[in-house]
Amino acid sequence: MQHFISEKSSEDLFVLLHGTGGNEFSLLFLTGELDPQASVISFVGDYQTGEQRRYFPLPKDGQLDHGSFSSAVDQFLKEWDNLALAYPQITFIGYSNGANLLQGILQKRPNIAQRIILLHPQEFHLDYLNSVGDSRILLTTGANDPLVVPGDIMALSKRMKANFREVELLITDGEHGVTDEEIFKVRQWYQGD
Repeated sequence: MQHFISEKSSEDLFVLLHGTGGNEFSLLFLTGELDPQASVISFVGDYQTGEQRRYFPLPKDGQLDHGSFSSAVDQFLKEWDNLALAYPQITFIGYSNGANLLQGILQKRPNIAQRIILLHPQEFHLDYLNSVGDSRILLTTGANDPLVVPGDIMALSKRMKANFREVELLITDGEHGVTDEEIFKVRQWYQGD
């Protein structure tokens, strides 16, 4: 899994996981809105390429390939551990496929970061029962998202609340893309520490 690093003088770090077809630069616009002084590491999915680039295969008939998913999570965690990054304040941001990968990361490492932003994830009914995390988590979805049913994300949020210190759900009027309204509200949440 390739990655891009931009180190700055801040003690804050953003860890970025793009959506399908994205790349290491796809979420930089959001880090600039949240904290332009923070360092950034952005990981590139290595399952397929170009417009189909992802971290793991698409679910088939709504069913996640748990073997491929678990392998992608383990690969990320191995790479993360090898980097041995030491920042006092870490924020993970995952969008769509990246947000889904981030759910698996949280399942295995619930305290990997202080803040987690899951932009437009899907509900894969992952088991968080053994996960107890201190991370602040924000989930976002669009009321008109053609790929994700907002009610599923409400259920995901409710399940996560049982295992994490703070979980907040933001539903916007948008679709599957990140809107200006969403950026504004994510910034409010981020600055509300």
